[in-house]
Parts: sequence; structure tokens; C-alpha cells
Amino acid sequence: MTLHFTADAVPPGILCDMAYKPAKDSLFPDAQTLESVKGVIERITFHNDENGYTVAKLLPERAKTPITILGNFTNPVVGESLICRGVWSVHPQWGRQMQVSNYEVVRPATAQAIEKYLGSGMIKGIGPVMAKRIVDKFGVDALDIIEQQPNKLREVEGVGGKRADQIIGAWADQSEVRNIMLFLQGHGVSPAYATKIYKRYGAQAIEIFETNPYRLAADVWGIGFKVADKMAQGMGVAVDDPRRLEAGVAYVLAQAVNTGGNVYLTQDELATQACEILAVDSVDAAIESLVSGGLLVREEAQVMGMPEVAVYTPQLFEAEKGLAEFVHLLLKPIVAERPADRLPMSTRPDTQVDLSPQQRAGVDMALNSRFSVLTGGPGTGKTTTTRAIVTAFESAGRMVLLASPTGRAAKRLSEVVDREAKTIHRLLEFSPEINNFKRNEDAPLECDVLIVDEVSMLDTLLAYALLRAVPSHCQVVFVGDVDQLPSVGPGNVLRDLIDSDVVPVTRLTQVFRQAAESLIITNAHQINRGEMPHLPKASEGFDCVYIKADEPEELVDKAVAVVAKSLPNRGFAFDDIQVLCPMQRGTAGAVMLNQRLQHVLNPPSRGVLEVERPGKLFRVGDRVMQLVNDYDKGVYNGDIGRVLSISTEDSEVCVDFAGSKVYYPFTDLDELTLSYACSIHKSQGSEYPAVVIAIHTQHYMLLQRNLLYTAITRARKMAVIVGSTQAIAMAVKRMGDIHRHTRLQMRLRQGSAL
Repeated sequence: MTLHFTADAVPPGILCDMAYKPAKDSLFPDAQTLESVKGVIERITFHNDENGYTVAKLLPERAKTPITILGNFTNPVVGESLICRGVWSVHPQWGRQMQVSNYEVVRPATAQAIEKYLGSGMIKGIGPVMAKRIVDKFGVDALDIIEQQPNKLREVEGVGGKRADQIIGAWADQSEVRNIMLFLQGHGVSPAYATKIYKRYGAQAIEIFETNPYRLAADVWGIGFKVADKMAQGMGVAVDDPRRLEAGVAYVLAQAVNTGGNVYLTQDELATQACEILAVDSVDAAIESLVSGGLLVREEAQVMGMPEVAVYTPQLFEAEKGLAEFVHLLLKPIVAERPADRLPMSTRPDTQVDLSPQQRAGVDMALNSRFSVLTGGPGTGKTTTTRAIVTAFESAGRMVLLASPTGRAAKRLSEVVDREAKTIHRLLEFSPEINNFKRNEDAPLECDVLIVDEVSMLDTLLAYALLRAVPSHCQVVFVGDVDQLPSVGPGNVLRDLIDSDVVPVTRLTQVFRQAAESLIITNAHQINRGEMPHLPKASEGFDCVYIKADEPEELVDKAVAVVAKSLPNRGFAFDDIQVLCPMQRGTAGAVMLNQRLQHVLNPPSRGVLEVERPGKLFRVGDRVMQLVNDYDKGVYNGDIGRVLSISTEDSEVCVDFAGSKVYYPFTDLDELTLSYACSIHKSQGSEYPAVVIAIHTQHYMLLQRNLLYTAITRARKMAVIVGSTQAIAMAVKRMGDIHRHTRLQMRLRQGSAL
């Protein structure tokens, strides 16, 4: 994107050349002639952060109705005044619109425009009401007053010293961000990231960017290697620059960890993939530099009789090695007296009834082992067995702690066991100040027994952090369904523990009669065996039903109707219902489902505040999900909350997470997404009274057996599958590539951490 600065713009206008090429089928005779329109942005209909493509409504001067403008805009803001130059076209559905070739951002000139600009929410401390008061007081001089004589703001009703300082600081921040934005634009990158970059680096942002633009990929959430590489290319960094090659290698490994669940890559895989992404012949020197600098760890080992060179990040190498060491420590015999020695099985009242031989064996194993695993599918009695284990330990005078990887899983565990359960992060007392857990081998947990549920969700890093905080006398019980999806994070901890054959394991396989009467349960086991589930119609009265929808649009329509009408008619409240989908994108993906469900379940209403940011719209009352661990806010990836309030004056959104209020500056809203629908991966560890599973061949890349199995087992009372039988058959047939690069199983079998 080329920038030109004009002398007549105050502050200097941003003239953006978008190299627009008129459509060949333009209805206007002279499509090459650019027309000019000056106006104020009324609404941003769509904005793409990656390429800046925007659809917006612009109210021209002296006009009563807005026009539609389309083009690549860097950081459009409602209330901003623009001079747009472009050509007109007529869309068959949307009508007349301007294809913008270039534009200038100019200071709003009228009192009305200034009021809208200030009230847009871009300046913290100023909302629509305060904007009107400021403009009523100072008129068209309002922006000059804020910039040059900010102390005069105290003359405005409702502006005390604290509010004035807030506005002054926010205005200064916006000016700084604008400077950074202009700098980034000059290097060919969308400045949608400017605020995040400024928030991370402050006044050093430009200096850091010029020194090593690839640093942003590691430091700023939302900026990956590809975006940083685009920035670097814009400032002339060579294709074979060592900084680029090293960043590319790190990116490939990070992708393998974050999206593939691998703990490491082989050096050959790493080099091949990096060369392909970077379009270079060799990255050997970059790998050597990263290893010698301690930024990567290389380890050679014999795998299935063949030599293999693995490349880890230092953090994951330490975690996998340390996890194996702590498991080995836990496998050593208990020196102190055990509960089983003090309370024989036959004398425990909790085990006299309702326990099968398998369940009794599970209780005995838990009581008599330092470390054990309890696994089984739905309806096999894991919950009953876990309750019996807790009761038996407590009867023996042992202090028991209960934990799960997520807040929703911990809440469910607490409900079924009738004891307090915490998330692992809260149990280990994560501290944002030190960016680590306070509980570790030097400050262990205070307990005799630790029971962890939903261990299929436990990745290598969290498992290591957890076991290193276990006191030396403690017994540990892991509970989980090994046939569910593996953890989103790196590793396959539960499967590796079980398949290592060195950890005591109880497998519950007997499906109890009451559970067998549920079609949810029987279908889950059929899917797990690779058999097509029974798919009755909704009218047949089963707790698992099927609604045929062969086309993606039809699927969305029917899924929305089930949520909005059918299930409420059967007594399910909206909060009882969760829509699950294999993928985020696509016409039948979670994003589209969320948009439709938001419109139906929480439609726009007069007096209900909403905030729109590029590609997202949040409204008071919306159900939302946290997308990333934010230790400062105390919310974690997958947490679900509800929007309580939106303040345009403070430029923040308040979300209630299970009674805890969390405040998000508008700049952090990319951490949230609507959660009327969510991916099946995000639903792990949760149960819902009713689940609607949207499944289509459009999702073919992710369709596999454990995905569908996980989805259907999220339903407690009702499961509705909406989609095509072909997609269901594809999922049932495909085992999926569950292989992940991990050496935990090898380390456990060898009896050492290598």
C-alpha cells in the first residue's frame, strides 16, 4: 500500500492508494474517471484484518442517506471523516456503491461529525453522552482543545480530574498508535495490529520493529510468522536473511506443536517444511544457530530400531523429560501406611452396593497405588467409581484434592462428586507477576491424594506442571476417556501413560443397564467400534435423533430451528443447549452458526448496547468464549461467559464468567468469540443437557471417529445430529491420524528420562 501525505489535511491526511482496477462490466461509460466523495463513516459492515478489505456506510456531506463504499482501508473507525476517490458500480443485489481507489483521513470539520467521531468509543473516557457535552461546550474547536489545551476539559459537566486525565492519556495513546500505524502502513502491513503492538512495546515499538520484525510473531498475540514476514518484506529484509530463516524454523515447529499436537519434529521434517514455507534451499545453518543458542534442543534416540533426531523447544523438552521422571517417582512403592492397609475393602460401606467387580478393582488399585489411571467410556461408571475412591480415601482420613483441566470440567466434577473441584491453573496458583505457577516441587500442594478428571485434555506442559507440585507422600489418580479427542495442546499424555504398560490402569468396559437404555450411550459405543449409529427421526422419542440436511445452508437453517424452537418446546432452556461443529469456517461452520444464532437468540433491540469490531459483533446478553489463556484477567482458553455490559465511554466490555466479572478493553476483543456454537474440540471436558451436532461433508478434513464420539458424549439428556448421513459415515469410518510425535511412552518404558 502506497502512502502519500498532503499538506491540506489536519493532521496530515492519510491518502491510501489501493491500486483499484475497475471491473470490466462497469455500467458507467467512463469507469477510469475517479469521482470524489467526502463524508463520515456511519457503520463498518465488514473489515478483514489481513488485507484491509472493508465494506462500510459513508454519509456524504449535505446528504440524508449513506452510501456503500468498498475497498482496502487500514483502520476504519466509525465517525471518521474521509475523502474517498473511486468509481461507481451497481451490484445486482446491493445496488449502487463506490469502489474506492484511494482515500484521505481528515479531521472532522462539523460539530456533528466531531461528536460522532469522539463518541465512537475510540477514546477511552468518551462515550456518546460525553462526546455531546464536549461538543456542546467547545463546538468545532473540541479536537483542538483536547490536543492543545486538555485542562479545559474540566469545564465540561461530568469531567473531573480523573476523567480528564483518562481522556488526555487515551488521546495521547491514540496519537502514538496513529504514528505507529502510519509507520506500519509504510511497510505494507495492515495497521489493525498497531494497537496491540503499541500495547506490548509502548514507545519502543518502532525501534523493535526495525531491529527485528520477526520478534512480533513471538511477542504479540494475533501476529504470526506470516504477518511478521509480510512486515519484514515490506521493509526490505532479504529472503535468506538469518533472522527470517530462524524465525521460519521456529514458526514451523510452533505450528507442529500448536496445531498438530506434536511435542517435537524430526530434524528432517523440520528442515523440509521450513524450506518449503520460506522458499529457500536450506535452513541447516538456522537450525544449528538456534540449537547452539539454546533456543531449540536436539536429541538423538533409537525409535523402533532406527536412529531419529528430534528437535524440541526447550520448554517442551524439559516438560516431557520431567513428566517421565515424576511418573517414575510416583511408581515407586509407598513407604508410609496406605489407606488400603487401614481400611480393608470389605469394611467400606460405600463399596457394599452398586459397584461392579471392575469398579471394585478400580477402587482397590487407586487405594494401593501411588499413581493409577481409571479409564472407560460413557455409561461404564467412571463417575460412580470416582465417588467411591474419594469416599474411601476420606474415610481413611486422607485429604483429597480434586481438579480438572478446564473450569467447565471442574464444575461438573464438583457436581457429580459433591466436593469442591478446581481447575489445574487455580490449584497450582498461577501468578501473572512471575508468569508461572506458585506451586511446584519447592512449594508442593497440601494434600494426601490428588484426583484429576478429564485427563484426555491434559497436555504435556500442564501434566508436567501438575506432577511437579505433587508432594512426596501423595497418591495420584488420573481419570479420563482415552477414546476421546486428545488434548488441544502438545502430547498425548493419557494414551501414552496407558500404552506404556508401566502405569497401573483400570479399564471400565461394562455398560450398565440403565445407561444402555440411552441411545446417546449406545450410539457412542457403536461409533467407537466403527459402526454406524442408530439415527431415528425426532418424532420417534429417543434421546438421540437425526435430522437430515444435505446442503450446508439447509443444515444451518435446521440447526437454528432446533435451538430456537424444537428443544425449547421440549423444556430445554437456551443455556441448556450447545451447538457443536467440527470446523469454524465454511457456510456450515461455527462462525456462520454463531451469527445466525445470535440474530435469533439475542437480536438487536433498542436500548441494548453492542460493539462492533472488524469481523465481530458483541451485544449485551451474548454468550461468549475466551480463546486464549489470559493470566492477567484470570480467564482461560475455553471459558464461557455472558456479556454483562458495554461501555463506550470506558471502551470496554464486561463479561461474567461464572460469577466473576472480567473487563476487556475494546482492543482485546479478539480474545473473545460468540459461543452459541463452538468447535467439538472446544467442548472437551464439558457436558450439556442438550447438544446439537452440525456435521456435513464440507467438514471432511476433520471428520473422524473420535471427533464424532467426543461430540455425542457431550450430551447428557438429548443429542440432535443435523447433517448428512454421508458425513456421519465418513467420520465413523476414519480413525483419524492420532499419531503425535512424543517420546513420553518411550521414556516411561525405558525407566528413565533418557
